[in-house]
Amino acid sequence: MGLISFDRDAGIDLLAGADSGPTGQATPAALGPAVEAHVARLGLRAHGFEAAYDPARATLRLHGLADSQDLRERIVLCCGNVRGVAAVDDRMTVLMPSEVSRWRFVQPGETLARIAHDIYRDAARAAHLRAANWPLLGDTDELQPGWLLRIPA
Repeated sequence: MGLISFDRDAGIDLLAGADSGPTGQATPAALGPAVEAHVARLGLRAHGFEAAYDPARATLRLHGLADSQDLRERIVLCCGNVRGVAAVDDRMTVLMPSEVSRWRFVQPGETLARIAHDIYRDAARAAHLRAANWPLLGDTDELQPGWLLRIPA
C-alpha cells in the first residue's frame, strides 16, 4: 500500500509510562516494539510481523505477511493511529489480495453516522464503518479528530 499519512498528535499513547531515557521521556526506539505488542494485544496476527520506527521522519515501517487485505488494512490502521506516528510505510504483503479501501481523516464533531451519510448517502451504514475499523473503534461511535479511518467500497 505504500506510505500512508496519519496525524502525529492523534491516537493512543503507547509510550505513556514506558521506560525513559536520560531526559526522562520515553525513548523513540521503544515505539516499534510497543506497536508490535499493541497489534498482538488486539489479536491482529500477520506472519513475521515487524514494526520499526524512524524518529527522524516519525515513520513506522511495517513488514510481514497478512492473510487478507482486510487484515493488512486493520493492522495499518491500528499502527498509524498511535501518538508520534506521522506516517506508516506499509511494506507488508498479502496472501489473498483484494480491493484496497479508501481512507478518511476524522474532523472535529464528526460521527460515524455523518461519515456514512457523506460517503454512502446512508447514515445506517455507520455499523458497517464501525465493523471495518475494528478494533480501533471497538463498540463505540466516539471518534477522535485526527484519526484515520478505513472506508471500504
